[in-house]
Amino acid sequence: MAAIPTYNEQHLLQLLSQSNAEAFETLYASYWESLYNAAYKRLRNEDQCKDVVQDVFTDLWTRRETLAIENLGAYLHTAVRFQVLKLINKRSTTDAFTDPFESVIISYLNADGKIREKELSRIIHAWMEELPRKRREIFLLHFEQERSTKEIALQLNISQKTVQNQLGTAVQSLHAHIAIQLLLIVASSVHH
Repeated sequence: MAAIPTYNEQHLLQLLSQSNAEAFETLYASYWESLYNAAYKRLRNEDQCKDVVQDVFTDLWTRRETLAIENLGAYLHTAVRFQVLKLINKRSTTDAFTDPFESVIISYLNADGKIREKELSRIIHAWMEELPRKRREIFLLHFEQERSTKEIALQLNISQKTVQNQLGTAVQSLHAHIAIQLLLIVASSVHH
């Protein structure tokens, strides 16, 4: 199902903040399938994916009166990604499927609320602004639009190897940037 036009979505979010169940059901119906599919790409387990999506919507309802959301689709997809990462981390910290970097992020997200999704999102957006234009374009095509390196190479008329190199450089840079920012945040919270 297609996402709701932004002006309607903002109205629905306003109704949701006033505990309007119909608005919640409309948003749920609009986003459930895309969120489930996003979770399934990583988990490959129907029950776990249903639980993740359910948890995200339960959280949305629980926090409905205090949330300030500009882009609901991005917010919900980010929430699903974090739920999936937490689940993967819980399954096994030694599982080869788990990226060690993801484990670092999860441990910070779980650590006494020192850093939240909004803060991590801010860090990533600031990092993206610093990227060279072409590298940012490749990164966004791969991670936001989920295009393969082959598709990106064809679209941008460059070699697949170049795309892979640019992605590798971007991911290493992102890992380093987030690690530094997280250390700064943790260090400042320790001193307060």
